[in-house]
Amino acid sequence: MERGPRDDRWPDGLSAGRSSPRRALVAAGIGNVVEWYDFALFGALATVLARTYFPGEDRDAGLLATFAVFATAFVFRPVGALVFGGRGDRHGRRQVLALTIILMTLATAGVGLLPGYAAIGPLAPVLLIVLRVVQGLSAGGEAGAASAFAVEYAPAGRRGWYGGWIWATLAVGLAAATAAAVLVASRVPQGVPPGWGWRLPFLAALPVGLVGLYLRLRLDETPPFRAVRSARADAGWPVGEAVRAFPGRMLAGLTLAAAASLTFNTFFIHLPSHLVAEVGIPLSQALAGALLGLVVMAAAAPAMGWLSDRVGRRPLLAAATVGLAGLTLPIYLLVRGGGPGGLLLGYLALGVLLSGFVLPSSLAELFPTQVRVSGLAVTYGLGSALFGGTAPFVQTLLLQRTGNPLLPAGYVTAMAVAAALAVLLLRETAFEPLDAASADGRSRVTLMDSPS
Repeated sequence: MERGPRDDRWPDGLSAGRSSPRRALVAAGIGNVVEWYDFALFGALATVLARTYFPGEDRDAGLLATFAVFATAFVFRPVGALVFGGRGDRHGRRQVLALTIILMTLATAGVGLLPGYAAIGPLAPVLLIVLRVVQGLSAGGEAGAASAFAVEYAPAGRRGWYGGWIWATLAVGLAAATAAAVLVASRVPQGVPPGWGWRLPFLAALPVGLVGLYLRLRLDETPPFRAVRSARADAGWPVGEAVRAFPGRMLAGLTLAAAASLTFNTFFIHLPSHLVAEVGIPLSQALAGALLGLVVMAAAAPAMGWLSDRVGRRPLLAAATVGLAGLTLPIYLLVRGGGPGGLLLGYLALGVLLSGFVLPSSLAELFPTQVRVSGLAVTYGLGSALFGGTAPFVQTLLLQRTGNPLLPAGYVTAMAVAAALAVLLLRETAFEPLDAASADGRSRVTLMDSPS
């Protein structure tokens, strides 16, 4: 496909090689859908996995154990960020995208093949943890590499639009996992031991993952990365350089990623299981509400990215974080106690708010090409590990210990306030060349010196 008009060209004479921007975006996006479908399926089917791998009389203990295994993947996401982030900056984004989709696909299919506790005893949960660790390592590399790849391929003036599609494909992957869980839940009555049907969504990852791998292997490296390699300007230790040179950016980005991840995992992983266990709402109904929120987010995210190319990243991020801070409690009350209509309305509003987190483009613009994958991977990885991955376990434990049903909403609100403050520390990068803000920040180290 030929490149379009003038504003579809890259600055500084860079070229796309054999890969057009749209082809690169499609390949990165499809792979991203596969990655997040695989990663989220575990949480969406938490109640079924609890009965399969942690059987016992105490239902809450089994669910807590499953959420603890769920959190294990987030603990290892920063490890994956360190390993794959540095590799992506030294050897290329394309290589990392291929490696991560291989690992994620094999680990997810492995969950589908793993015998339950009734068949192999305590070895079953041990192997489940191992597979979840592999998923965490893979996701730690995927988050940074996919965002960097899409934004670096984006034509001038369209980085927000391209990043919006990456944000949308994350929601599509989560939605696909939730839809699969809805189908499973509709066929596995509450309290009845699950059969083998729940394994099919995990096994479906194998053929779909192979398609994603094929598409990614057919891509060229991004023009900015090829330019850095040609100039021999790549960093010796990208992760260390990113942390040393941009601590303020990483802290602000980590806070934004933490707020998004905490919200995702509270409302789309923890809350459906809580509604089933404590409120008595059928799992299929709870997951259907979550599915609506994800569909709305996926549909709105590209439009929000497009808008950020015109008005800037900061206005969108400010509206999303301030809106989340003010509306989390009403949304939570609607979902928890507003009946079927309230549940759908609450998730619809949440999907709109989350679509405004234009993180792929915003965070990618914080770091120069030499350390972009490392900076993104560590920022996403630490933010999601410290707050997002632990959310279902922490929220379930808090509810058990205190009995206060509003604590999960309070936790999300507090993090949203912190994220809104972090936006104040960011300068506007939407209207500058990709590496302009990054190069400028290297001399000042943080963004706090020059907010716009």
